[in-house]
Amino acid sequence: MFAIHVFKIICVLAISITISSCVVATSTYEGVVKKSDSLQEYVSVVKRQNMILENQNRAHISLIEDLQNEMQSSKKRVNIIEQQFEQAKSANSEEIKLLLNQLESAEKDLFTREAKLREVELIVKQRDSAMNFLKSGLEKSLLGFKESGLEVEVKNGKVYVKMSNQLLFKSGSASIDKMGREALKNLADVLLVQEDISVLIEGHTDNVPINSPKFADNWDLSVLRSTEVARILTLENGIDPKRITASGRSEFIAVLEGDSPEIRAKNRRTEIILSPKLDELFSIVKQ
Repeated sequence: MFAIHVFKIICVLAISITISSCVVATSTYEGVVKKSDSLQEYVSVVKRQNMILENQNRAHISLIEDLQNEMQSSKKRVNIIEQQFEQAKSANSEEIKLLLNQLESAEKDLFTREAKLREVELIVKQRDSAMNFLKSGLEKSLLGFKESGLEVEVKNGKVYVKMSNQLLFKSGSASIDKMGREALKNLADVLLVQEDISVLIEGHTDNVPINSPKFADNWDLSVLRSTEVARILTLENGIDPKRITASGRSEFIAVLEGDSPEIRAKNRRTEIILSPKLDELFSIVKQ
């Protein structure tokens, strides 16, 4: 759906440029082309970021399934060799010895895969437990901000802290209010204890074009808001900057579709996505 939505935007922009070229000055046409190129560049960045996140999610979700399939294949191999061994009992000793070696090798392979599967299952279980524990801690720490549009949920093995612009920013501004700073301080207090958690900050706007000389467009506004959150977490609350990634998604990842004031308010938000480090899990995948 995201790709179709982006494609529609580009098509409408292209048609607009074609029509406008017949009636506007050359300088205006060049400005529209530059904005089209800028939009395409931002779309490419969003696609790359989305692809990276999807690949990381699929890696550990599909790993157990792949290992189970490999384990079934190993079991079948053991069964075949056992059948061949029974058939070869009357054959010469060299053939029996060869089959015994093959059987031993297959059993070792099966044992290794079973151990690997148990290890991965344990890591995934520990990760899910850690994420639920983190969610519980955040809900307690941020309870006082729930009425101001703050939500915490676990999804795809990650914790999502969603903060509405009502809590963080005034309309058309990238400066964080006092209440927003307090909420971010409480969040930072939890993250300072959970040092192995990576932090992705995403700024989101509604679909109303920004009308301010401070910001070029909604891309600009969403990025500047996310970087302002990053500054509060790092400079004022001591979070290691190496743990943080700040990005802007403009209006293109909407929570709800529509143009009502309520829907637009829901889409204006900052999402702070907390992910466990998967180094241990991916090291097992490479083995």
